[in-house]
This record gives sequence, C-alpha cells and structure tokens, in this order.
Amino acid sequence: MLIKTDDEIDLYIEVKGKGIPCIFLHGGPGYWSKSFSETAGSLLEDHMEMIYMDQRGCGRSSSNTKNYSLKRLLKDIDTVRLKLNIDECYLMGHSFGGILAVNYAYYFSQYTKGLILSNVTLNMEASFRHQIKKGSKILDIEQMEVEGNDLMSTFYGIQSELLKRDIYFSLQYKNIKNKTIIDEIDKELMPHPYFQQYILSEEEYFKDFTLLTKEIKKPALILSGLYDDAIGPEHHLSFNFREGINCVLDSGHHPFIETPGEFAQAIIQFCEMKN
Repeated sequence: MLIKTDDEIDLYIEVKGKGIPCIFLHGGPGYWSKSFSETAGSLLEDHMEMIYMDQRGCGRSSSNTKNYSLKRLLKDIDTVRLKLNIDECYLMGHSFGGILAVNYAYYFSQYTKGLILSNVTLNMEASFRHQIKKGSKILDIEQMEVEGNDLMSTFYGIQSELLKRDIYFSLQYKNIKNKTIIDEIDKELMPHPYFQQYILSEEEYFKDFTLLTKEIKKPALILSGLYDDAIGPEHHLSFNFREGINCVLDSGHHPFIETPGEFAQAIIQFCEMKN
C-alpha cells in the first residue's frame, strides 16, 4: 500500500502479521525493506504486526523530492503511525535505520514502546573509519590518518579497490555465499542514488547519535554481529541505553540472513519480556 505524506510523497508500506506494531526501518542509506520482509521478517509475523516501510527516495517509495532531512524522515515515520492508527509501537532499525529509530524514540517517545536495533551505526564517522582501517588491512596498505572532508574520499578509494578485487562484501558477511540470498531478492530494486548522496554529504547525519542513547528511557534490544565490519563489531559498546540488552550473534552485518532463527528468537523473547 502507499501512504501519501503532506508534501505529496508516496511511501511504500506493507503490513503483515499480528500483535504489537513494529515499524521496520531499513539501512543503506538508500536500500529497501523487501530483503528483510522476505527473510527473518516472516519469522516475526506470528508475534508482531510488522510494518515494512521503504523510506522516501528508496525502493518502492517515490523519489520526486530533494527533502531528505532528518526532521523530514522522522515526520514520515510518524505519518505512517498516524495513518495506521497506531498509539504505540516498536521501532526496528537496521544499519543506517538505527539513526532514524533512535531519533524517533528521542523526539516521539510517547509513541515509542521500545527499540530493536540490528547492527546499527549511531556514529557514521566512526563506522566509516572502521571500514577504512579494516579495508586497509585487507589490502595490506598503510592506513592514513584522515580528517574532515578527507574521510569520505578515503573511504570511497578503499571501497573502490575492494570492489575491484571482489572482496568488499567480506566486510558485511561472515560467509560471503549468503550474499546470493539478498542478490536474488534485490533483482527488482531500482536504486535512487540521490538519497544516498544526500545522506552521506550532510553534516547532520554525521553527528554522534550515541550521545542520545543515555537520554532514552525506553527498553532497547541491541543486536550485533561478531563479524560485522560494515559498522564495526564493537560499535554497540558505545551505546548507553538505560534499559539496553545486548545480544551478539555469530554473523556479519546481516544476521536476519546469516542467523535468522537466533535473530528472530532474540527479538521475540525481548518483546515477551517487555510486554
């Protein structure tokens, strides 16, 4: 289904399952929700009402805008909540989606039941620095100290060389064969590159959002992967939620692909404990 925003953007939404509502916020930035809904998402639908949302300018949502500010993306989430007549819900973020989930919980706490954060970055600068460090080690090159505007240009240089050698996605997967599962689902994905370009060039998205975690009073489940070099396997240790529960899985950046059973069970147990 499509939900229209007050600035005439069509947001693609799928609602499946039964139970407490949970809005899923995908990563990327600039990806979509289909790869999650067709894998571990289906394992959660007997326990939660899963709401899969493609962010504006991403996947099956419309992209006829250049307004991708954090305030606007948070308003989109609340538009979905209102249109679906939800009083309170969980926010589930993956990767970049964690920035949206945590900010929503901070600014819209009255509508937030709790947070489920899977392999999220809450400090994109720290995560890109980790990728540069790990990529330099893989390429066996000297790691340079980078500052300010040099950060992203250095990252893109490392990424380009890793892609050229067909080893970039080893940063995301414990077992690279698991990438074929997502590749099959993503065959229909039509990228809208402006969204990603905007996010990765705007200073507001490079703030250290780990500082917000200590202000959030809602329960939070933090799922991380032992082999997640996309954001850093220890990135979650910088979070300071008042009611945070850590769960480390034997996976890379996509536990819903690599360890779907354990991933889903951790979420189900968390929700049962908090209800």
